[in-house]
Amino acid sequence: MLKNKTYTAAQIDFALDEVPARHEPRKVLVCTPDYFDVVDVKNVHMKGKKVNKKEAATQWEKLWSVYHTWQNHGILDKVYEMKGAEGMEDMVFTANQSFPWMLNGEKVVVVSKMRHARREREVPHFREFYEKIGYKILELKDSVHFEGMGDLIPHYGKNLLYGGYGHRTDPGAYEQISKMLKVPVVLLKLEDERFYHLDTCFLPVDENTVLLTPAAFRKSDLQGLKKLFKNVVEIPDHEAAEFFALNAHLVNDRKSKKKVAVIQKGTKVMKEQLNKLGFQITEIDTSEYIKSGGSCFCMKMMLY
Repeated sequence: MLKNKTYTAAQIDFALDEVPARHEPRKVLVCTPDYFDVVDVKNVHMKGKKVNKKEAATQWEKLWSVYHTWQNHGILDKVYEMKGAEGMEDMVFTANQSFPWMLNGEKVVVVSKMRHARREREVPHFREFYEKIGYKILELKDSVHFEGMGDLIPHYGKNLLYGGYGHRTDPGAYEQISKMLKVPVVLLKLEDERFYHLDTCFLPVDENTVLLTPAAFRKSDLQGLKKLFKNVVEIPDHEAAEFFALNAHLVNDRKSKKKVAVIQKGTKVMKEQLNKLGFQITEIDTSEYIKSGGSCFCMKMMLY
């Protein structure tokens, strides 16, 4: 019987058809990269990297233009834009500072508790933004770390979450979140330091399909995922690590009946699989942001 609690792979004793349906959000939030830089090493991708800030600005503009194109075609309802704050070099990665959700018809957001002190300074800016657009703010207790949708990813169209842990987020955070949001959370331990957030290695596509790289997970967790996804599509770890293939942003929009994706250019298997799944793909260059350990998925947040 499905319960609103955390589950390990071995504990999954429910079927997907037991999980209530959920509407996907149709608004997107981005943050300008005014102060984007690599100033220290927070993950293995940042070692020895130096950002070309002019090129980074150009790359961000291309992502911004994709979202406005999607809005013009009725795929998104709105594009929100925050301004980056001075001294907050990673604020552009808007997937990390929060986790927005719809709870009993009310817009709520769990604000993050970032593992790195430099990134924790970003959170108040996002709390203020959510308050202005009518979200109820939910706070985690104690000293647990939680890094938003970087590590907590919804099952497409279902009231079910997947929580990555092992590098940034503490598993204890998900026990609190499951109770606050009244939603079951499947725990996934991240094994490989290249895949320090779940959004670098795990990408649900539709109710039955997930794209992932096996290198990031324990074999027992991969077996558990097969209980919930009919189709587990494997992406090579070199595409996931070098091109951040699984850090793509997909919108499978039931209202407009359109399936679109924006991904880092240069992948082969990822493109082939998305084409098979019926997605219209836009390839852009996010190489300056990959130096900091993020790409398209990291650089946005979908909102209700």
